[in-house]
Amino acid sequence: MGAGCVGCSAAYHLADQGREDVVVVDQGPLFETGGSTSHAPGLVYQTAGGKMMSHMAAYTRDLYYDLDSYRMSGGIEVAYTEDRWDLLKRKREWGQSYGFDGGELLSPAETAERIPQINEAVIHGGYYLPTDGKAHAVDASREMAERARDAGHEFYGNTLVTDIETEDGAVEAVVTEDGPIACDEVLVATNIWGPLFGEMVDTDIPLVPCSHQYLVSEPLEELAGAEREIEQPLLRHQDFSEYFRQHGESYGVGSYNHEPLLVDPEDIYGPEKLDDLGLEYPSLREFTAEHFYENTHPDHEKSAYDAARELVPAFDDCDWEKQINGMFCFTPDGMPVLGPDEGTDGLWWSLAIWVTQSGGAGSVVAEWMENGVPRLDGERIDATPAHISRFQSHAGSREFTYGRGAQQYREVYQLIHPREQPTDQRTLRRSPFYDRQDELGAEFYDTNGWEVPQWYESNESLLDEYDVPDRPDWLARNWSKAQGVEHQAVRDKVAMFDMTTFTGIEVTGEGAMAFLQRLLTNDMDVSVGRMRYAAMLNEDGGILADITAARLGPDRYLLTTGGGNSATIHSRWIRDHAPEDVSITVHDSSRSGIGVWGPEARELLEPLVETDLSNDGFPFYSVRETYLKDIPVTMLRLSYAGELGWEIYTPTEYGARLWDIVWNAGQEHDITPMGWEALASTSLEKGYRLWGSDVTPEYNPYEANIGFAVDTETEFIGREAILEAREEGIDQQLVPLTLDETGMVVDSGHPILDGEDVLGYGCRADYGYTIDAGIVYAYLPTEYAEPGTSVEVSYENERYRATVESEPLFDPDMERMR
Repeated sequence: MGAGCVGCSAAYHLADQGREDVVVVDQGPLFETGGSTSHAPGLVYQTAGGKMMSHMAAYTRDLYYDLDSYRMSGGIEVAYTEDRWDLLKRKREWGQSYGFDGGELLSPAETAERIPQINEAVIHGGYYLPTDGKAHAVDASREMAERARDAGHEFYGNTLVTDIETEDGAVEAVVTEDGPIACDEVLVATNIWGPLFGEMVDTDIPLVPCSHQYLVSEPLEELAGAEREIEQPLLRHQDFSEYFRQHGESYGVGSYNHEPLLVDPEDIYGPEKLDDLGLEYPSLREFTAEHFYENTHPDHEKSAYDAARELVPAFDDCDWEKQINGMFCFTPDGMPVLGPDEGTDGLWWSLAIWVTQSGGAGSVVAEWMENGVPRLDGERIDATPAHISRFQSHAGSREFTYGRGAQQYREVYQLIHPREQPTDQRTLRRSPFYDRQDELGAEFYDTNGWEVPQWYESNESLLDEYDVPDRPDWLARNWSKAQGVEHQAVRDKVAMFDMTTFTGIEVTGEGAMAFLQRLLTNDMDVSVGRMRYAAMLNEDGGILADITAARLGPDRYLLTTGGGNSATIHSRWIRDHAPEDVSITVHDSSRSGIGVWGPEARELLEPLVETDLSNDGFPFYSVRETYLKDIPVTMLRLSYAGELGWEIYTPTEYGARLWDIVWNAGQEHDITPMGWEALASTSLEKGYRLWGSDVTPEYNPYEANIGFAVDTETEFIGREAILEAREEGIDQQLVPLTLDETGMVVDSGHPILDGEDVLGYGCRADYGYTIDAGIVYAYLPTEYAEPGTSVEVSYENERYRATVESEPLFDPDMERMR
């Protein structure tokens, strides 16, 4: 459903996959259907903050260019502030990391050479990518549909869908005003109307339509004679939430520089409501002049008009030939909604997608529907950031969706620090330790609704005891030296860490062991009381998760994975593949946990627990169900920080008492509360993988250098794919690099270079306070993966020497943990 550019792209790619039985319907006329495709300015800026969105944009560029529906004019983003200029330096490097050639940093004068009508005096420079450009979305939709028709697909406009019929949890038909269409699969690609179709099948679609403004000037003297084949580059003025594009001798300006204008999709669906609007498209609203000429954006000091004419003086006192409030949509995290519905078999979603990524989104969802694995142009892609199952229960509420959707609108062009936190819809999910942590000065971050301590301000008092290097300005923002204190304190004595957000998944039943042998890469036939580290793969051999599996009984296992979206995405995969003789119980909020780690962990815990904590009695990588004082606990002997220690879990109602007992007993050991920032740096130093950063579905276990967790003697999902990959030869590997300059630290996402050749990029980076060096993990060509190899890391237009190292960087003989 939906014959805009996303729906037509999906149909086109399904045809390419060999499907012949596809019907596409839309409430509007073909192919100017009245959704965002009909009025979108079609800007394709490829360099996004994430790899998936960048690569989908690049694919869209190539596809639409081949369809003669793309003009490669180039695109420039200008910097009004020093902060934005520094960001553009980083953004150019992201472009290099993601394979975009030709990106340049331009001086103000060089920017004005390409766009002469701008006022170069008000900018610091620009980032130019020559392959950015304008997509003609309606033309592309029409051409993709024609090619899909050649494969037997049918397209029907002016066809209103009134229901999705299901039977026994599976799609049976799409009901239209003209009658039902029997089917066993449905793809909803309706963008702003997505929540309405969710209501038909009781699926929450956290998405809200928003209006933003677009105006086209009268012909400008500065663009006289501009009707030519080669157009000016696109222009973005993100410090004031604006973009610009040429229309012959006229100039268009798009503005997000106003308060969020949210729309209920109920108000714009169906012929009666559309007739009442009296507008050209249902995705339009009457132009509201006050939002252009007055400053209504809470974060800006100028109105859209004043900001536009400051950068483009030709707008001063010009008339406008076109003025609209055009609709598009946002999810609470600003990412698309892709993938199969969890409650209805055969139902698929492809929503919240702009023209920029539309062609790529169609490729991804078509591959997913046909082959069970999301791919882009046939290659593995990590679609997790857009997976529909990433949303938590609270995301279905109108208050959360509209509140966070408005925030995403406000911030769409804002310079937001990666560690900057939302202020609305907070304290939704709190561990039983929250009040104790708050008293210790915890800096809480929002993680899928959970309030998660990143560091504790109280630990800054230990800076006289531990040396923590300064960080450069950008990397020092929203950060505390307490991270370095906590990192070193867990190595020195003992620390306690809140593990409540880690998800425990119990797998029980007669078929539990056989099921896990099929699900996970390692041998699950271990003794009761022992654990195994394993990967969970898709059919392509891509890593869906890395998991610790503990055997609690002959037919009972406990799998531990991360929290938040990994909890819902991983547990869904497990439930979807579980046979009838296996029961799955997900403890995503019903238990709390504390990690007690460090050289003194055993001394602290021995007087508290009813089990032998000696190496013989409780060896490394084993599990016990026991009591800590009067609290029932499950104890796992492992530590993501790479130290002696235990993860201790208990039902949530015992959590506050568990914290108090451990905290009070720890005082004689100078126990340190430890946040996620310190866990990130200690685990990086130890070489432990972080799902979503350095292990994703893009990579197989051999590329990720966790082949030790693969037992090819067992039959597991993805086995054939990784055996084939190993036979063909692994051409890239995940390796650690250390920066040669002591005290230097960089961020992830920046290119690794040999001369001018981009070898890869940092998928994870931090400072190793024990080894006293900046660390970057990157996938490099195997010929560069040899320890001792010298490379460079580019960061903010500077290059830093780095050396490939053996891993782990800390405690390579595992003496401390064992």
